[in-house]
Amino acid sequence: MIAMATRQRGFNLIELLIVVVIVGILASIAVPGYRQYSLDTGRTAAATDLHDLSLYLERAFTAQGRYDDAANPGTLVTALPFNASPQGDANVRYNIGLVALNSTSYTLAAAPTGGQTNDTDCDAMRIDEAGTQCILGGTTCSDSTSAADREAVAACW
Repeated sequence: MIAMATRQRGFNLIELLIVVVIVGILASIAVPGYRQYSLDTGRTAAATDLHDLSLYLERAFTAQGRYDDAANPGTLVTALPFNASPQGDANVRYNIGLVALNSTSYTLAAAPTGGQTNDTDCDAMRIDEAGTQCILGGTTCSDSTSAADREAVAACW
């Protein structure tokens, strides 16, 4: 009777060990996939928010004939409606702002913050009045002569 109970306990231990190994393997596959999905989602929200702010600035240009305030060059007539992405979310992944502004041009940038800084494929994103999209802090842009650069930008935007 004791030998049978010991054998049964050993069998349960082996089953438990197999389950733990299987759960470990599944977790090692799922966690990196989720992290990448989370980075991609944050980046997509930032790209959308940059486009929204770009449209906001284009409406200002249409209304006043320039991007900045004529009475106060280099500043906006009305502040940007938001400066973080995703909008209205407590978990800010990008800080957004103007890095250049004058009467005929602007450059908006989204700088990753928090866990989004792990997105080394795209890093900081930029867009200007011509619609030129850039990644990696502005070093790789959609108007590049390199097809590889243009593909990298397209993958991030």
